[in-house]
Amino acid sequence: MDTTTVLEIIEMIDTALINLDTQYTEGVNDVEYHSAGSALTGLRDHLQSFIEGQLNAVENSTGE
Repeated sequence: MDTTTVLEIIEMIDTALINLDTQYTEGVNDVEYHSAGSALTGLRDHLQSFIEGQLNAVENSTGE
């Protein structure tokens, strides 16, 4: 998977988290809110670590 695609997915997850916050204020219960938020945040963090790994690989290959 290329980094551009991963960054787009991260952006979609961030949008989903914002929408989740809106739904929470409109009546989603605590368990649903925290479960969904935790799952989305975990996925976003995992994808972000992929991006960081790619950047580290490029930096290591250029000798910086």
